[in-house]
Amino acid sequence: MSVGRTNSIIVVGGGASGVVLAAHLLKSPHPDLRVTLIEKRPHFGQGIAYSTLLSAHVLNVSAAGMSAYADDPGNFWRWLQARGLVSQEQTPQTPFYAPRSVYARYLKELLDELEVREKGTGRLRLIREESLSISPTSSGVEVTLANGTSVVAHLAVLATGHDEQPGAGQGHAIRMGTEADTALDPEARVLVLGTGLSMVDAFLSLEQRGHKGEIVAVSRRGLLPS
Repeated sequence: MSVGRTNSIIVVGGGASGVVLAAHLLKSPHPDLRVTLIEKRPHFGQGIAYSTLLSAHVLNVSAAGMSAYADDPGNFWRWLQARGLVSQEQTPQTPFYAPRSVYARYLKELLDELEVREKGTGRLRLIREESLSISPTSSGVEVTLANGTSVVAHLAVLATGHDEQPGAGQGHAIRMGTEADTALDPEARVLVLGTGLSMVDAFLSLEQRGHKGEIVAVSRRGLLPS
């Protein structure tokens, strides 16, 4: 991406990928660079993965590999150390899988720092609204928002993450953590489609709620996460 030629960029999706992308773009000293981050959720930097508050929902990569900056691999580890979330005896080589809610806090503080640094420059704009469509224009793109307004820029980047709604023909299925995920009979038999990391998250969530019924996980490949 040539920042010199692309002065204004809309990032549709303000979850982890959107925030990290904005942070990388704003490392450019280009004074005319404008980054607009649009997120429909109440909080930036979370998305589905990092909005969980359950401490058992941890990162699937050790902390040493979770820096927001590729050229500063120790950034997240130093952040953990500065807040007393890892002991002084631990090193970046120590396997440590932080709760995902902790990583959400890390991303929030990263974005807070960007806001403070860019205050008054106009290089960073945060919009809490849902994006409905993206249309090409003679000079770039226009993103239409749910509140009836629109945002224009030279370029738009899609960082929308996972779809929260069930796929076509799967209206009977419920994704954990969505609005449809309401109270469930604790003795009910639950079927989990898939046996990957999302299945582990679902099981841990049900366990925390005191679920007593049988939980059955179905896999197309018969594999479990290692």
